[in-house]
Amino acid sequence: MVGKRAGSGTKTLEAKLVEHLTFQARRARREDLGTITRTCLVEAARMLEARLVPVTTQPAAITGSAARWAREGIALETVLDAYHDGVRIGLEFLTEQAAGEDADAVAAAAGLIVRVLETVTTATLTAYLDEHRQVAREQQTAAQTLVSALLSGHGVAHLARRAGISVAASYQVVALAIPAHPDERRPGMGAPSAARRKLRRVQAALATPLGSRALSLLSDEGGTVLVPIDEISAVTSLALTPEVLELIGEAAEVPLTAVVTFGDTGRIPELAGLAQELLARLQADGRPPGLYRLADLPDCDGLQQARRPVVTSPNDHRITRSA
Repeated sequence: MVGKRAGSGTKTLEAKLVEHLTFQARRARREDLGTITRTCLVEAARMLEARLVPVTTQPAAITGSAARWAREGIALETVLDAYHDGVRIGLEFLTEQAAGEDADAVAAAAGLIVRVLETVTTATLTAYLDEHRQVAREQQTAAQTLVSALLSGHGVAHLARRAGISVAASYQVVALAIPAHPDERRPGMGAPSAARRKLRRVQAALATPLGSRALSLLSDEGGTVLVPIDEISAVTSLALTPEVLELIGEAAEVPLTAVVTFGDTGRIPELAGLAQELLARLQADGRPPGLYRLADLPDCDGLQQARRPVVTSPNDHRITRSA
């Protein structure tokens, strides 16, 4: 550590700093965010004091508190501001004490407070990211389970309640084909990794134009997307349009093909099956990428008649609801 150590009977400026931070933590209101962050600063300072090498482990008090705050929805910037307030208290104390100390002692204490700030910031950011990733995984699993139920037509209401996702009365049903990215075909480029990256780009690109209630069940080759129709309004159009498909394709870095139709929620299994069947037929026929519309399906004549859909050109930007 920078600086000279005083004799055993004399407290170093670093030790005085830790004592001051401890005193300030005890003065703060109990269970207040500021109290907890100042207590965490003290723990980090005690852990780092008198160490010449960086500490690789993160204090459990910091990571545990940060994870709890993340679950409770407390903004990360609020937590970091509280830590910075505590660090400012330490710096003010060092300024007051500097006149009676030599330069090495002040440098050592200042170095300690910098390392403390680095430790609490890194630990808090890591805990927040870990917690948000866990929540995102849970939400994704719940959404995928719900879309599977919608596609099968069974257990929808129960799963929707468990997932906390409301089910719309009708949906835009989209069969989506995602071709292989050029990186997936290059030898030695890691095709599985390239496919996963492509899929993540598609999933991220879907979120903004289609809204948070849009559901998807996708692999790196494609799948089904369900967009609630009751989210569509004159102000905000939440639907898969040719323009939206083009944006998603740009994110995926490959041209996409989609077959789209509309229908009541109870008809999702039928509509999804027909859309996927037509999508496979279009690909087999070598049709160009783009958005294709499945014509309105009759409700009373069964699947035999419904298997003769009308497909619009990918350049047709007009999408209408089915009956």
